[in-house]
Amino acid sequence: MSLPPSPYQTAFDLSPAAQVIMDHRGCIDDANQLACTSLGYPRVSLLGQRLADLVHADEQPVLFDVIENSARTLAPFEMDCRVQSPVHGLRWFAVQARAHQLDDGRLRWFCVFNDITDRKRHAAWLNERNGLLTALSHNLPGMIYVFRAGPDVAGHLDFVSEGVREMFGATPEQALASPWVLYNRVMPEDLAQFFQERDAAISGSVRLHSEFRVRNARDEWRWCAADSISGFDADGQEVRCGYIADITEHKLYQEACVAAETAQRASQAKSEFLSRMSHELRTPLNAVIGFAQLLRMDAQSPLQEDQLRKVRLIERAGGHLLAVISDVLDLSRIEAGDLPMSLEPLQLETVLHDAVSMVSESAEQAQLALSVPPQPLDVAVHADRVRLRQVLVNLLSNAIKYNHAGGFVRVHAWHEGGWVHCSVSDSGAGMTPEQQAQLFEPFNRLGAEQTGIDGTGIGLVIVQRLVALMNGRLIVQSQRGVGSVFTVSLPVADAAEPSSFAAWEEGHVPASEATIVYAEDNEVNVQLVSQILALRPSWRLKVACNGQEALAMIQADPPDLLLLDMHLGDMTGFELDDALQASPRTRNLLRVALSADAMPDRVHAARARGFSAYLTKPLDVVALLRCLDELLGGQAADTTPNPRA
Repeated sequence: MSLPPSPYQTAFDLSPAAQVIMDHRGCIDDANQLACTSLGYPRVSLLGQRLADLVHADEQPVLFDVIENSARTLAPFEMDCRVQSPVHGLRWFAVQARAHQLDDGRLRWFCVFNDITDRKRHAAWLNERNGLLTALSHNLPGMIYVFRAGPDVAGHLDFVSEGVREMFGATPEQALASPWVLYNRVMPEDLAQFFQERDAAISGSVRLHSEFRVRNARDEWRWCAADSISGFDADGQEVRCGYIADITEHKLYQEACVAAETAQRASQAKSEFLSRMSHELRTPLNAVIGFAQLLRMDAQSPLQEDQLRKVRLIERAGGHLLAVISDVLDLSRIEAGDLPMSLEPLQLETVLHDAVSMVSESAEQAQLALSVPPQPLDVAVHADRVRLRQVLVNLLSNAIKYNHAGGFVRVHAWHEGGWVHCSVSDSGAGMTPEQQAQLFEPFNRLGAEQTGIDGTGIGLVIVQRLVALMNGRLIVQSQRGVGSVFTVSLPVADAAEPSSFAAWEEGHVPASEATIVYAEDNEVNVQLVSQILALRPSWRLKVACNGQEALAMIQADPPDLLLLDMHLGDMTGFELDDALQASPRTRNLLRVALSADAMPDRVHAARARGFSAYLTKPLDVVALLRCLDELLGGQAADTTPNPRA
């Protein structure tokens, strides 16, 4: 065998690549020093050996095939194979070979060996890891990924799970080829923020949480969250393993919570405003209406007819203003679900008679014919007495207000099946279908604000909701230029005996003697209550002008009952109550709250503290006397606030 010239032999021996030369039989003719070192054999042992004998048995068939093919075509070949080294054990090599035909026709192969054992181990580790991640991802709704930073901002993805299809509308193969397939489906402003957060996390090797919007496979914008943590691969290179989840519903829930919190703050602000408004307006109304009632009820100094008419005008004007305030508060309490409601069997005729009597004077002044059912309807309804009367008065008042001189207002009642129906019809202007569609929108007066007729636009809204709270129905029929019919339908109830304050008063014997402490810082209110309680000569009234004076007075000589204004000059009614509760001597004192603040939370707070009743200003003289008679006479008092609170 002729040897290459010496310079070539030197280059062959000193080559930085492991090289061997095989003859036409596949036997090793020559091997350089690096090949001997890499394969773990001395050069003398390699010479004459078949290369196939060094290769693992599993790769031998493949090696024979590629050599045979190369012998026919003289084409180069490459393959990976394992070699059992006596020094290094089993190692992986990448073999590259090219055939060369000599002048005598025989073949020789020039082969280069590269040790790829570490690469193969790393690939096996990656395959094992990716297999684990793939199996794990089948049980997760989101997407698992492994990211490696690169020279550009995109970096490189080592692994993405099947979740990428639904979340990003891309295949795993597309994402592995280029991360921009995913980045391009992220909202641009969110992507810039994500890159900034990601790069900061990589440089600091910390956990990363990012939220961004993604256009998914259905072309919908969805909120996603990516959480990743720094780790290292088999070569010690840093990678980030992460998980992306769809958090759209969570985002919606968060937004709903924020909206609810905002609404709660707004509701609280509204409640505080209404509470202040109620207190500031009801306090002077307390004097206006209360003293008007006392003047009208004074049997010892009866008013002349002209004076009585003027007093009634004062009382009516105060009542109108109170009705406006009460309507606003009623609507607020209905919306909050805090409106007191006591459903019981009622005689419809009795409630209807009360309502008609309250509006008959207005109908007469408006020159309207007000007609009621000629025959009594001997049937009871299941309803709240005060609220049903409020509903009927509102419907009758509207029928009178929005009518014309010479017109009519008719009330009709009938019993059908398990329902009692009561209709109020009028000869007013009526409504168009468009107006009827907006009839129950709060503060919408349907153009009546241009007519000069008083109103707030919430009366019918309250009527509709009150009827619903009494498990009834409200039906409206109207025709423009003809008139309207409002029909209230309520469930039938067992017969109920009519009752009145006069009957209760006649059969009730007030407490013979009682001491009442009245804590109030408003002199006008003190005068009003003093004159009301003068109707009970056996009662002794002691007045305290502030909280400290009331506390000292009660501790010195506990009364039978404390009538307590909830807004004293130096403390609140609740603060005074706290001081009374601290002493066993005054802890069980009967307490009646008296306040211009009629908001539901204040009423509930007083009930929770054990107040026997919560009365609101303007005072109803009869209601105050009834409440105190019941408490001081040993009967249970109605702890609900005034009906129009």
